[in-house]
Amino acid sequence: MTPRALIALAAFLAVSCTANDEQKDIIYQLSEEQYYEMPQLFHLDEYNGCLATHNVYCLGSFELSADANNKLFQTMQRYSANWVDNFNHTRLHRGLCLNRSCSAQAPLSSASLPLEHELQAWFSSCVNATMQTSYGLRAHLYHLEYCKSSTPNPSRPLTASEKAFAATVAAMLALAVVSTTLDLTLSDHARKGAGWTLSWSVRQSWKTLTAPPTAAGDCDLRIFDGLRVFCMFCVIIEHVCWLATLSYVADTRHYEQSRRAGDVMLMTNSTLVVQIFFIMSSFLLAHKLLQDRTYLPPIRTFFTTMVNRIIRLSPSYFLVVWFASSWWERLGSGPQWAPLVTTEAQICRQKWWTHLLYLNNVLHPDDKCLIQTWYLAADTQLYAAALALTLLLRNRKWATVALGTLLVIATGVTFGLAYTWHLVPTYFVHRPESIRATYHGDASFNVLYQSPLGNAVGALCGLLLAHAHHALRRAGLRPEECQIFRWVSVLAAPFALWWVALSPLLLPVGPPSRGGAAALAAFERPVFALLVAVALLGAMNGVRSPWCTWMSGRGWAMFARLSFGALLLHMPLNKALLAAKLAPAQIDRRNAIFEWFGVAAVSYAASLPLALLVELPVMRLHRELTRLIHTNKTSQTVGINIR
Repeated sequence: MTPRALIALAAFLAVSCTANDEQKDIIYQLSEEQYYEMPQLFHLDEYNGCLATHNVYCLGSFELSADANNKLFQTMQRYSANWVDNFNHTRLHRGLCLNRSCSAQAPLSSASLPLEHELQAWFSSCVNATMQTSYGLRAHLYHLEYCKSSTPNPSRPLTASEKAFAATVAAMLALAVVSTTLDLTLSDHARKGAGWTLSWSVRQSWKTLTAPPTAAGDCDLRIFDGLRVFCMFCVIIEHVCWLATLSYVADTRHYEQSRRAGDVMLMTNSTLVVQIFFIMSSFLLAHKLLQDRTYLPPIRTFFTTMVNRIIRLSPSYFLVVWFASSWWERLGSGPQWAPLVTTEAQICRQKWWTHLLYLNNVLHPDDKCLIQTWYLAADTQLYAAALALTLLLRNRKWATVALGTLLVIATGVTFGLAYTWHLVPTYFVHRPESIRATYHGDASFNVLYQSPLGNAVGALCGLLLAHAHHALRRAGLRPEECQIFRWVSVLAAPFALWWVALSPLLLPVGPPSRGGAAALAAFERPVFALLVAVALLGAMNGVRSPWCTWMSGRGWAMFARLSFGALLLHMPLNKALLAAKLAPAQIDRRNAIFEWFGVAAVSYAASLPLALLVELPVMRLHRELTRLIHTNKTSQTVGINIR
């Protein structure tokens, strides 16, 4: 997108962002004294000590109310009205040991342990009494997570699903031992005739994992490995802070004040880099098909390509979903374990079948099981569409024009939907209260963020990049020889980062206007994706830059191959870490950085056995069986011809 177009877009957003009447009654800043006059949003009593002494621990959320002339409550409402940056301060979240913190409100029951409804009433009356005494506010319990008096029993009987998962893991380990032993003991001649029996050889999987990247053909694709790892690290840092927001937060004032800092906006909006995954996926697909000269029937090519993709993704993906729905909730405990882990495990047990169909982003979209896997569903859906589109446009002179037209149409449709349904762009989707609700009922998340329609521009830019590259090659044009293009290509990457970090500032502070939100929601992905596509077009054609040289290094290849496993595993690992914490999470730059690298290191380490024992062996087994079937068919054909 040209500088003139960017200026026009900024002007349009500025004109669209007229202040709403409702914004006039919003408080954007509070002094420290005013802020800490409000009740603390999150609090957790000691958990282990409470349960160890057989006391009752309750966790739940409360809605506050007050008389019409209560100035403190009015301040809380007006400050919470800035829902883009602030929590809802009229809702409190408490974890209390009732016997210790609420003994004055204990029910008069003859039973040694009060009944469930009595525990709930005890919990509610305790928080209400505290709010009445300290702040003149009323508290109503609107969501109870649990009340319990003892730690969960880890020795409860195993379910059928847990037993089957354990048996599957044991079988894969046994296959690895047998296959590796055969690989180490058989002669070279014997190994050639028993390829499928060596599929689970750890030695063979390690060789595949550590093999150098494929040599460049007519374009240099080495940058894709580094870019894949870079994007995965961006996703991990965003999810580290996202999960901390989902849990109980220790210092809400620091969190709210830092929302408009440049690095925080870059981190929050960094989920735009997911578009790079869509770009690379569709580009590699189209690039391979445009290079192919076998010209098999399109229907056969479509189904063969899709089957190969499903076989490549599904074993690791389904195994992690199975783990999340079975053993995950057994692996820890803590005051937030039930709402963060157990609840999600129950959802996984209910909607696992949508993951098998790669439709979890559109079927029951409000129920989140391994929320990061929306990308796998959307990418598979867009991959099928991109495959069909590429087969249709292959060798058509007007292919780039058609793809450009589709890109414009997709942007226009997004704007129309965003304006009609009051949808908001990415930064505003990741607002505090929406995160805490895991986007339940959030149309912006369902329609723009995780749907194939909302991410179509990334896939279209990847197809456009592939067709433009091949069109230039066929015309004998070398873009790297154009001085202007070299500069534009080199600057496109930092401009893309600038767009991620600063595009939310195109809208004013506070709730955005309808037109401004719709415009940014429609244009944020196309602008970013086009900038990335221009940068990649230069990098693939030999335009050198510091960032290109760094990401094209040979050391990225192995980590790029492990990024799929890291994508699957980093969320359940990080969520279990947070759920087991005994105190609210501290969200600041120092903690975020340390947890970022810690979660990344553990995730990539855990993805290693997933790749060696699941992903690579299944791919190799499929390849060997396909080759064996093809050989048998060829032998039968030759035999028939001879007869």
